[in-house]
Amino acid sequence: MDKSSKRPDRSRKISFVFIGLLAGVLSLYAAVILWELGDAGLQDAAGRWVYDAVVLGAAAIVLWRAVRIEAERRAWLWLGAGMLLWALGQTYYSVVLYYASPAPFPSPSDLGFLAFYPASFVALVLLLRARVAHLEPLAWVDGLIGALAVAGVAAALIFPPVLEALGGSPFGVAVSLAYPCMDVVLLGLLSGAFAASKWRIGGTWALIAAALLLFGACDVVYLSVVGQSTFALNLASVGWPLAFLLLALASWLPATDSAAAVARPDGRRIVVPIAMAAVGVSLLAVGSFTPIGTAAVALGVACLAAVLVRLVFTFDQNRQMLAASREEAVTDSLTGLANRRALMADLDRALSATPPEATALAIYDLDGFKAYNDSFGHPAGDDLLRRLGRQLAEAVEPYGRGYRLGGDEFCVLASTRALSAESICLTAEAALSDRGQGFSIGASWGKVLIPVECVTASDALRIADRRMYSQKGRRADSASSQTRGVLLRVLHEREPELERHLDGVARLAATFGRQLSLDSEELDVLVRAAELHDIGKIAIPDEILHKSGDLTPEEWTLMRKHPMIGQRVLDAAPALGEVAQLVRSTHERWDGSGYPDGLAGRDIPIGSRVILICDAYNAMTEGRPFRAARSNKQALEELESEVGTQFDPELVKTFVEKVMPALERERYGSPAAKPPAGSTSPA
Repeated sequence: MDKSSKRPDRSRKISFVFIGLLAGVLSLYAAVILWELGDAGLQDAAGRWVYDAVVLGAAAIVLWRAVRIEAERRAWLWLGAGMLLWALGQTYYSVVLYYASPAPFPSPSDLGFLAFYPASFVALVLLLRARVAHLEPLAWVDGLIGALAVAGVAAALIFPPVLEALGGSPFGVAVSLAYPCMDVVLLGLLSGAFAASKWRIGGTWALIAAALLLFGACDVVYLSVVGQSTFALNLASVGWPLAFLLLALASWLPATDSAAAVARPDGRRIVVPIAMAAVGVSLLAVGSFTPIGTAAVALGVACLAAVLVRLVFTFDQNRQMLAASREEAVTDSLTGLANRRALMADLDRALSATPPEATALAIYDLDGFKAYNDSFGHPAGDDLLRRLGRQLAEAVEPYGRGYRLGGDEFCVLASTRALSAESICLTAEAALSDRGQGFSIGASWGKVLIPVECVTASDALRIADRRMYSQKGRRADSASSQTRGVLLRVLHEREPELERHLDGVARLAATFGRQLSLDSEELDVLVRAAELHDIGKIAIPDEILHKSGDLTPEEWTLMRKHPMIGQRVLDAAPALGEVAQLVRSTHERWDGSGYPDGLAGRDIPIGSRVILICDAYNAMTEGRPFRAARSNKQALEELESEVGTQFDPELVKTFVEKVMPALERERYGSPAAKPPAGSTSPA
């Protein structure tokens, strides 16, 4: 501990010693005055000089505290100055007016006495501001309620006996009344300070309260019994210096910071204004039966008016808190966008609108955000999300609303009245994109049209989410696209001739899917499954795969396992899960005689039924080492001959009537341009 930190402790110890000495002196003074010890000369000396020494010493101790310790210096300086003025007024009385008979009233001493009150008022306000930080408006109102209630009670108890005892000139009566009035003001301020600090009373405030209560009581006793009771006057003359010693002791107690306590919400705080309101009501009730003075009645009314003001403050505060809590409940704290809860509410409104309004829901997932976070850190990632959130809100504001669903997922719900759904989605995608040195952020998205494609909010989210992940998987740098490329490369290295066949099947499947009006995600899954439907053959030995003759039963058993093997291979990549399900069923037959599960009819996934037709047509028109290629007409006749046994009748009809003309248009550009007779594959 350095010298600067030791200095206050040393000064505090010295001050406590002097306070103890003054307390001892005051005890001797009390014994001499109250029990009339010693002769008249000793009593006069004690009444004049010992009394003055105690009050001057107490004032000096408070001023010494203001000089030695910087914290709360202004508050204690004001209090010490007020005490000094009071002590100087007492000294003037002892030196000049002690033997005057009668002593003039009012006199210059009263100027010093009365100067104590405004200085003390300022000191209490400064001390309250220093020790109770961040006072809310309600705290000030609670303080006012407490001050008015206590002042009303004090006025009811003090003014009637004082007014009854007073006499003399109007000016003298006014000065005499100034003392209890000032006492009431100080006590009201003190109770207001307690209420504002939620009645967390430390040692300093407790001593100040005791001192001011004692001070006011002595004033009332003095003004009420002047010229009537010597003992009561002597008792008051002991109380005033004792109150000064209590203030001196309070000034040197260690300060305690109650700011943190005040900031905490406390249900007990309502008890104080309720109790003070009850005091105000009681004053008015008592005043109806017993005279308590105009001042007490006025203060009681003012107390109740302050309670009404508090009700207004409380209502407004609760309204603001409720609005803030509602806003917080539907707002993402990081970006300021609406959150998932707000989205669900908006979706329900959009789906139940009468008449229905065309609306688009799009879900976005950032591409490259994880790499950005890993490279630049999470604080930078949060800044990026905030920036992208602002851009999204500004971009879609004319059409709808932007949302953050959590993590790096965003959402847009917008009306398509002024702009098409595709244009809105592309605008939002641009807003969620950013590029810089060492990073590139994009966004994959999937949309759903409301209420055309869904009837519930959960359906809308599910469809948009599935389409978003489908688009994400189609990106060249996505994990699923890279996995697909690796598998196709492995298949090409193992079976170079198979690559051309798979490409032809995939092109046929793409055209077939478009004729069936599959959405973009379903079409993407179908084409990938067509590309990879024979991936399981990489596990089949070459001697079986390339055998020119018939396979043995054991070899057929192994061959029929390749769809399940393909499924297991693809299931290793979660993004290819739906593709894997189609691949497993690409060798099932309409009549249930296929493999590996013996599925029949519509139990076979439609994508697998499509691939089976495309695979058979492509194989027939391309030919095999052991079989010559057939013409388009022959291949179609073969497909039709297997309708109801191997192939789905409706799908074969669609293939013949819609897919084949579409293939001709893709190849020759118009329906009129016919391929040469007997030509083979259109691929």
